[in-house]
Amino acid sequence: MSMQETITDNVASPENVLEHIVLDVRKLSKKYRMTANLAAETRQKNNTSKKESRDFWALRDITFQVRAGERVGIMGHNGAGKSTLLKILSRVVLPTSGEATIIGRPTSLLEVGTGFNQILTGRQNVYINASLFGLTRNEIDERMDAIVEFSEIGRFIDEPVRTYSTGMRSRLGFSVAAHLDPDILMLDEVLSVGDASFQQKCLTRMNDLTGHGRTLLFVSHSTGAVRKFCDRCIWLSHGEVIMDGDVQEVCDAYESQMHGVTATFQAKRKTTKIAPITMNDNNSSADKSQGVLGELADGQVAEIVSAQVLDVNDQPAASIKINQPCSIEFIFDVLKPNLRVEPALHFKNEKGEILFVVAFTDVEYTDAINEVGRYKTIISIPKNLLNEGLHFVTLCLVTADPLTRHHILENAVSFSIYEVIGDTVNVARGRYARTLPGGLRPRLEWKTQKSNA
Repeated sequence: MSMQETITDNVASPENVLEHIVLDVRKLSKKYRMTANLAAETRQKNNTSKKESRDFWALRDITFQVRAGERVGIMGHNGAGKSTLLKILSRVVLPTSGEATIIGRPTSLLEVGTGFNQILTGRQNVYINASLFGLTRNEIDERMDAIVEFSEIGRFIDEPVRTYSTGMRSRLGFSVAAHLDPDILMLDEVLSVGDASFQQKCLTRMNDLTGHGRTLLFVSHSTGAVRKFCDRCIWLSHGEVIMDGDVQEVCDAYESQMHGVTATFQAKRKTTKIAPITMNDNNSSADKSQGVLGELADGQVAEIVSAQVLDVNDQPAASIKINQPCSIEFIFDVLKPNLRVEPALHFKNEKGEILFVVAFTDVEYTDAINEVGRYKTIISIPKNLLNEGLHFVTLCLVTADPLTRHHILENAVSFSIYEVIGDTVNVARGRYARTLPGGLRPRLEWKTQKSNA
C-alpha cells in the first residue's frame, strides 16, 4: 500500500451510515530516522566523525474507531505521539504503515498559524485555507464576513499575516476552522491563547460544532481540558494506546500514574502486634480484626489507619465535579488516653502550596478525643469551593495545645476537581473561559440592582 493510500476520505455508504463510524484507524505507525554521533572515543580512534542512525517510533500500531458525534480526547505526556497522530489524520504527515479511513469532511487546527502564508493578507489566507478543505469560492464569499467578525481581526484582514500578533493569527486560524461546517473537528491544544471573551466564543462555537452528529478530536496533555470537552478519552504513551474509554476513568488512571493521584489510603499491617484496644463502636465501621497497626514507636500515641475521598454518593472517587460536594473519610486509632488527640487536614495544590488547613471542630468532642479506641471522622467539602485541578491532602493526628504531632502522612490521598462546559450560571467562573487563578474558586452570592444615582 502506498503512502497516499493510507489516509482516505469516503462518502458515507448505507452500510457506513448504519455503523455510524466516521473515523477508522487501523495499525497506524510512524517511524522517524534519527542520527546520533558515535562515542567520542570511537571518533578519535578512527579519526572521523561518523554518525549512527536509529529508528524512533512516534506511533506504533495505533488502532481505534470513532463514531459520529463523539467527543474524543487524545491525551498523554509530551512526546507521547498525540500531535503526530493528528498531523497524520490531517494529511500534514504521512504514516509509515497502517491506514485511517475518514468518512465526511474533516477540519483541523493543529497549531497557531499552521498553513498561513506570511506574505499574503489574512483575507487571501482565508481563501487558500478554506479551499484546501473543499469549499468553493462562492461558499467562502458567503462566510467571509462571519469569519472576519468572529476573529475580531477587523481592518487587519487585508494586511499581511506577518504583521499579525500571535493572538491575531490564532483567532483567525480558529475562525476559519470553525466556519467550515466540518463533520470532524480536530484541534491540537489551541484554546490556551486569546483573551477571556474570545476563549468563551471558542467554547460556545465548539459546542455548536460538536452537536448535531459532528465529531471532535481534541489533543491535550491537560486532564482538565479533556474533561471539559470530551466524553471519551484515548491515553497515549510512547506512541502506543495505554487506555481507551470513559473520559473520567481514563483521566483518573492517567493522573494516578503521572501525578501519583490516589483517592484512597490504607496503612499496611505490620507483623508485630500489641494487645488489642477497646473499640469505639459509635465512631467506627472499620474491621475490628485489623487491630492496632503495629509496635508503637517511642512516644507514639495515635496512628492513621485509612482515608478516602468520597463523592456526592459516598463512593470513593479520584475526580469530583466542581459543583458537587465531596468529603474525606479519615479513620485513626487513639492508643493512649487523656492526651487530647485531634485529626487535622492540610489541603495543597499540585505545586505543593498549602491552600488551607482544616482543624478539628466536631461539637461532639469539644475537649478533643481522650479515650482509647478507633475513630472514623468525615470532613465535608462544600461544592464550588476548590478550583479546577489536582489537590493533595496531608493527614495529621496532633495535640493542639501545646502542639504535638503524633502521626503525619504527607499527600496521603488526592483527587482532581473538574468542570463540564456549558453551564455559565451555576458555576463560579460565569462566562469566563480560562481557568481562574488561585487554589479556591468559591461561588459567592451576588446582589445586583440598577441604581438611578
